[in-house]
Amino acid sequence: MSRILGSAVKQAVVISIVVVVVGLGFNMLRRNGIPLIADAETFRVQTDAEFMKVDNARRLFEEGSAIFVDARDPQVFSIERIEGAINIPPSGSAGEGFDWLTDVDSNLICYASEKSQRQAGTVADRLIEMGSEKVFVLYGGIEAWQALGLPTERD
Repeated sequence: MSRILGSAVKQAVVISIVVVVVGLGFNMLRRNGIPLIADAETFRVQTDAEFMKVDNARRLFEEGSAIFVDARDPQVFSIERIEGAINIPPSGSAGEGFDWLTDVDSNLICYASEKSQRQAGTVADRLIEMGSEKVFVLYGGIEAWQALGLPTERD
């Protein structure tokens, strides 16, 4: 009896392995297959704002044609932020005291941490709803900025 049971378990394991290998093979061959290793693009935030790479954000920073909007909590904002950034956390109201942003001609670049870009997307969408036109989300968050050694400030 145990011999039959052992044989059945081995067959089940072999069949399972074959099914997984065949399934993965078909998935890889499909043009729109499910990604097996997620990259940052996979977790892209649903937002009406466009994403901006850090190189483009750096150029706009150096030209003085960008306002950086930190979407993290005020406590984290005070620890370190992009130089000159203003703080509009997603839990607050972008309309309270920040309605002047709809009148500026600068690019508004929202950011948070790389793992919480959803916060930046939320704030960016609020700014768009208020009437701001050139609103972006910094791809890679503040970590991408720091990785290039770009200017930050602390309280």
